[in-house]
Amino acid sequence: MSLGKNRYGTPQPQVDIRLPRGSSHRATSAMLYTFAASLELRTPTSERWIVQTERLEEANHGRIFLDLAEGDHAEAMRGMALLNAVLPR
Repeated sequence: MSLGKNRYGTPQPQVDIRLPRGSSHRATSAMLYTFAASLELRTPTSERWIVQTERLEEANHGRIFLDLAEGDHAEAMRGMALLNAVLPR
């Protein structure tokens, strides 16, 4: 879990998901969608960010990130708090 930046320099709360080596593309997709759905369901209605998933080059690797609406520090911190509350460690 980290606070990265998107290509425009806007803060982007994100979590990197890596399943065991040899995991299938479908297993990785299912894990990403499961966590993304949990984030969507726990996002307060007042927030306007978009929960995104991305599969990376390796079949067992992906990430979930919040595409922030305002892109300010306060929104980024609320997003990080949500990631911390929802995703297992």
